[in-house]
Amino acid sequence: MSRDALRGAARRTATSRVDGARTRRVGAALAITVLVGTTAACGSDAGADTADGEVEGKTVALVACGDVNPWCAVYNKTIVEGLEAEGVTVEYLQDPFDVALQIQNLNSAIASRPDLILNFPTDDQSVVPSLQQAKSQGVPVIIAGSTPAPEAEDLVASTINADQAALGTYAAQNIVEGLQARGLDEGKVIAIAGSDTTATSGERMEAFEEELAKTPEYELVEVRNGNWDPALTGRIASQLFAQYESQGGIQAAYGMADYQANAIIQSAQQAGLPLGVEDDGLIVTGSNCFKVGVDNIRSGAQYGTATQTPTAEGEYVVEHTLAFLRGEEIDEVNLNSEDRVTADNLDEFADVCSEA
Repeated sequence: MSRDALRGAARRTATSRVDGARTRRVGAALAITVLVGTTAACGSDAGADTADGEVEGKTVALVACGDVNPWCAVYNKTIVEGLEAEGVTVEYLQDPFDVALQIQNLNSAIASRPDLILNFPTDDQSVVPSLQQAKSQGVPVIIAGSTPAPEAEDLVASTINADQAALGTYAAQNIVEGLQARGLDEGKVIAIAGSDTTATSGERMEAFEEELAKTPEYELVEVRNGNWDPALTGRIASQLFAQYESQGGIQAAYGMADYQANAIIQSAQQAGLPLGVEDDGLIVTGSNCFKVGVDNIRSGAQYGTATQTPTAEGEYVVEHTLAFLRGEEIDEVNLNSEDRVTADNLDEFADVCSEA
């Protein structure tokens, strides 16, 4: 994945947001807004039929990343259990970041005509034909965990997402703070992103680059696509450490998920590179937390991360989904609030960040 391609993905998703949505912080409590004149963008005929205020007996198809990913496993379990606890029947159609399988699952879900499809897209562009089909058949779709492609904005009932821009901003702040703590007045930074097929990575990288650009002495020299894969992330990190060894080395690295940050840490150890501020070593950050990240921050090998915990994100989806099923209008874009995590406040977030 080239740096230009990732930037292009970021620009594409940025243009699809309503004014101020990228930085809007929506609290953990459900915020329901009655929207005037937005029937086409915020609902569908099928969604309007749910206006009896009851959710028991309603049906939802959850088409999302599979349980092979530890974050997805907890996230989807939270959604399924939360909806079923209110009497909603949930069909969970999972794919391990497999685009073809997700399209197949979406088509199957549309054919079953549920009251709602919740889709965590593997590829924002590839799902557009399925969203068009769902719209034509009166089956409402809510996008979770990403942003619909620009041409799909009017095809979805709503978007329920983490504040991806905040996550990218926090990662850059962790890098800068760590490098400054080392007393470095210049440094080379690498970033290994999640997937180049969703707005998730594009939005985080756009915000990361914007924040890092405030300290031009720290140069982002490489952005690579790690496809949310720790093995691939580790190989990329090893290649970049070797590539830049004769150029003064790499001083900081961003792995988009904590397990990617951990792969970078392991590659650094294999290359004999010191880690962390205390050892005048590589500064590493993640941008959504896992138990391995908590452990690495405690040891000093990782400087920081951010929240986007699977349980909190899943509960946020459940709240908005239940509101939609009750026939209430919900915002076109709903962003959950996120927090920056470092050693200074780790105890506050250690438990929730250890759920995956």
